[in-house]
Amino acid sequence: MSFDAGGDALLRALGEHNPWWDSGADTIELPARTKSDFYHLARPDQPDSQFEDQRLLGLVGRRGVGKTTLIKQFIHHSIDQGAAPEQFCYIPFDADPLYQLRSDEGLRQAIRYYESRILGRADDPTPQFVFLDDVHLVEHPSKPTVEGWGTPVADMLAARPERHIVVTANAGIQIDRELDRVDIADSDYATQPILPEKFRDYIYTLYPELEDGDTRVSPTPIREGEGSLPKALDSGNLDNLVATLQAQYDRVADVERRIQSQVVHYLAMGGTISYALDGPVESAAALDASAYTELREDVRDALYQDVPGFDSVQTIADLERLCALAARNHGAEPVRYQRLADLFDVDRRTLTDSYLPALEELYLLTGVTEYDNSRPRSVRLYLRDTGLVTALTDGGAETVLRDFDREAALARVAAFDHTMRFAYGIDAAQGGESTPAVSFWRARDGTVDFVFEVDGTPVPVGLAYRPPMDEATAPIREFVDSYNAPFGIVLTGDTVSDDRAIAVEDGVIHLPYWFYLMLC
Repeated sequence: MSFDAGGDALLRALGEHNPWWDSGADTIELPARTKSDFYHLARPDQPDSQFEDQRLLGLVGRRGVGKTTLIKQFIHHSIDQGAAPEQFCYIPFDADPLYQLRSDEGLRQAIRYYESRILGRADDPTPQFVFLDDVHLVEHPSKPTVEGWGTPVADMLAARPERHIVVTANAGIQIDRELDRVDIADSDYATQPILPEKFRDYIYTLYPELEDGDTRVSPTPIREGEGSLPKALDSGNLDNLVATLQAQYDRVADVERRIQSQVVHYLAMGGTISYALDGPVESAAALDASAYTELREDVRDALYQDVPGFDSVQTIADLERLCALAARNHGAEPVRYQRLADLFDVDRRTLTDSYLPALEELYLLTGVTEYDNSRPRSVRLYLRDTGLVTALTDGGAETVLRDFDREAALARVAAFDHTMRFAYGIDAAQGGESTPAVSFWRARDGTVDFVFEVDGTPVPVGLAYRPPMDEATAPIREFVDSYNAPFGIVLTGDTVSDDRAIAVEDGVIHLPYWFYLMLC
């Protein structure tokens, strides 16, 4: 009996993984909807895509968020727009474990075949794109006869200046370490995180007509321009910002109830389950419990497969337990570091330098400490996907749909995740390249749920998902007074009465919760 070595197996199947070489873009199987990240990566309304901004780009994010889909959507779009099918070579290392054997040589063979047999068929094969999917699965270069994927990537870049390479992995560190090993400088590549779908993407999937024309809510005017949040922070004048917010709200005022009604279903499903489904699901009650079981198992597999690359993590099962603890706590109360140290029988340094960074690298969980506290004693634990909270607690959507307390708890988790995205979008629009930091703050009577900064100026955000609203408003006003902040924001749930959808009182902007999610 004979068998193919890894390189031969990949070479034999290369045409199967690139069917567009012979049959065009129609052979690419895609979900019914376009993933939201496609628009800022492919930039379909501009001459060049983000894939062409640098010669080497890494897409990072946990399993199931749609990295592979994004690649295939870009290939499909480019061919539709007139690019030659031969300009795109796709190599999936997860398609067959044999591809991961002698991965360096298998990759070299595949590229030699692509250059000699495929590129020459195109009248103009420039620029060309090579996509290496799931590079974190290939053999580690610690094996003496294996070079690792970084070495052939460096050679491919040196050989052809018109070539762009895109690699995907579950965590940025999996890319950084390999490129550092082959002396590719940080300035020579970029990484783009791919996260679960936002609420606005879920809404546009259900109601695609709202994404077109006058009903499309855009976060861009909030991020930059005369009516933006940064401009209001700089000037201290809220008038233009409030006018911008009102103009965006007016776009969907007539369908407000329709959007409001879907909040609880998004909270129950989260951004991974809702995207992984074949079509839009208007009610989470229609989901089978197996969707949550699969999500839970995917996360468990990611921990055991990916975390071994994080040198300082010794007990991987503890990370799964920490996610379960975060799901039960749902960010409601800070947990003392000493309590966590006792529970997991580790020291605080292991928690802060090992456990929490590993989970954050995998975009699973973020630990949040108190604003303006250099020696925090406690941390709030937020999972980054409400569907995962449900998967690790209830196991299905029924409890969320019938229990308002569970809905409100998930609303806090989603508000944190979207505030992270909100801060990131504003920072990126201002030309920043930092990862946003969101904190909480203890007031005399209550807590400011979220605090982020724009150019060093703090923005406090409180959540009043249910009455009384004063429990969220009073801490915001105390923060504004204590830090001389220009203003604060309070998010109001559907059960909190307010005469106006958008209101300003004593330096506090009141926004509907669902509308804030649409702006992130």
